[in-house]
Amino acid sequence: MPKKILIVEDEKDVAKVLVARLQGAGYTTIVAGDGTLGVQYTHREKPDLIILDLMMPAGGGMLVLESLKLCRSVRYIPVVILTGMKDDEYRKKVEAMGVDAFFEKPYEAEDLLKTIAGILQAIEGGDRWHA
Repeated sequence: MPKKILIVEDEKDVAKVLVARLQGAGYTTIVAGDGTLGVQYTHREKPDLIILDLMMPAGGGMLVLESLKLCRSVRYIPVVILTGMKDDEYRKKVEAMGVDAFFEKPYEAEDLLKTIAGILQAIEGGDRWHA
């Protein structure tokens, strides 16, 4: 059964490219266009991994991340940040919240796919991913 990845991204073009790349790599994808939907879909769908943009309407990525990490039933789901925000202090704060990887846009598609595969393989093997 293919792994399910939730993409929480408000830019439709970015989400479309991610869907194409991830589906091409054999993953099932779900897209949430804002933070509120991202939290709802996480609880409903229980994805294997979440790709989260930080700058979005209806609950920015930081609020989404806080909400997910506070909830016992979904906090174990790995989160990969994919953002256009270039702020080192903000990045440190986000990483301290327990994200599994952090990518700035523009990103290298191959690096993102390798990282996702590594995270999912580590979890499947009973390990916790370390970037």
